[in-house]
Amino acid sequence: MNKRWIVPLIVCFSLLSGIIFASVSKANTCPPVKYKIQQLSEGISYPLITSGIDDQQIMDEMNRVFRKHAENVQKTDKKYKEQYTHDQLIGTPGPYYAHTQPTVRFNSNCLLSVSFIDESYTGGAHGMHYEKVYNYDTRSGRQYQLNDIIHTKKELKKVNAYLTKQMIKLKNEGRYDFFLDSFKSVDLKHGQFYFYDHGIVIVFQEYEVAPYSNGIIHLKVPYHVFIEDRE
Repeated sequence: MNKRWIVPLIVCFSLLSGIIFASVSKANTCPPVKYKIQQLSEGISYPLITSGIDDQQIMDEMNRVFRKHAENVQKTDKKYKEQYTHDQLIGTPGPYYAHTQPTVRFNSNCLLSVSFIDESYTGGAHGMHYEKVYNYDTRSGRQYQLNDIIHTKKELKKVNAYLTKQMIKLKNEGRYDFFLDSFKSVDLKHGQFYFYDHGIVIVFQEYEVAPYSNGIIHLKVPYHVFIEDRE
């Protein structure tokens, strides 16, 4: 008999450039990276990857990006503190500051999402927050933006419709006070996101789609919502 048997591989989804999620093949899986949190100065920290990435140059470059983010916030913090030495003379409340704290949002399937919550205060009723996320393929070192994940206008339309339904539901439940009329579309160039096991999480900054009191908002979008027709 000349029959040949092919052992099937279970594959969840394939994203851009051959990214394979949840393959049972050992060749397509990566261990989670190991890291430790380093404190650059008071209120300013960053993650340092210590292992889990085979290519040392890729690991060094990712660590450089994370430290650079913290260093930039540290420079801003110094500038704000210098400004406050002048502003406090006229009774401005303070002190001014800029801080950042990292969170590893996803660390699986050869993907790493590291989030920095940047916080600043320069007077007024409250401080401000911004979430910046760095998404990497830990094998190639490639960094992903939303337009690398959502490819077409059709896919974007599906994502926007799904998010709008979530906002309506959550607002009706009294969990968030969304500005439903102001949300038009996810910003593929500048919008922030991170991976989760079954899709992506869209990050909405303060005031972007809801009042300040709602804070930074994270809404999940499963892959099947927008890539079901992708080859």
